[in-house]
Amino acid sequence: MLKHIMTCSLLVSAFFINASTLPTAQIAIIVDDMGGKPNDDIAFSLDKNITFSILPHTPYSTEFSYRAAQQNREVMLHMPMESLNDNALGEGPILSNMYPQQIQQALMAALATVPHAVGVNNHMGSKVTQMTLPMQSVMRVLSQNNLFFVDSRTTRFTKARSIANQYGVTTASRHVFLDHLQTMDFLQQQFDLLIAKGRKHGKAIGIAHPHEQTLAFLHNALDDLPEDVVLITVSQYLQETDKFRINPKLARASQQPIQDTQTQLESVTPD
Repeated sequence: MLKHIMTCSLLVSAFFINASTLPTAQIAIIVDDMGGKPNDDIAFSLDKNITFSILPHTPYSTEFSYRAAQQNREVMLHMPMESLNDNALGEGPILSNMYPQQIQQALMAALATVPHAVGVNNHMGSKVTQMTLPMQSVMRVLSQNNLFFVDSRTTRFTKARSIANQYGVTTASRHVFLDHLQTMDFLQQQFDLLIAKGRKHGKAIGIAHPHEQTLAFLHNALDDLPEDVVLITVSQYLQETDKFRINPKLARASQQPIQDTQTQLESVTPD
């Protein structure tokens, strides 16, 4: 009897010890603006659970998509959308005055240049994401092509998440912008905020960019994560990994080889 009690006591103790060491905070990090310039390829040395959101129609869009796929790294399309500030959007953006068919064509053309994308988030978009009709057209395309949507939240008036829900599109929202100020102190402050939100809510999404200082910071910070924090992919955050690790039907197979190029706020942040 005494032996049985002691055995049970040891098992209970082991359970609590193991439970105390399990991660309590999950963080997902998206590096936006990938493919805008050749030295963005430095980001490929980051932890493979970091998701890349690649700009369409750049000289590096498709190459970076293939390189990420070779690493088994999750890829998203960083879709340019019209902002309130009239910022330059690059080629093929979604504009507020487009008809639904034009939005569909713009999205499909962009996705063709990032063929491994399993989801989309908005590049800029403080105007379009608060408009019902354009976002309905966006979500219709995503729903038809098995793509998720992450709202970058460049405006507090965004309707993206509610409209995504109407169309059955799996969706999430950015919690923290990590690097809109390029100082190590600010990066640490925002990274700590991301972890705090992860601990409070169980999981949180941060967005960063391939700035040299940001990448150096992430290398160090991710090597020294607290024991209760784990880095996950966006599809893991959405708890639909099996669904979104499969290339969508629009990501047609290509024979193009991967080229090894050596030259290559808590509050809303303005576009």
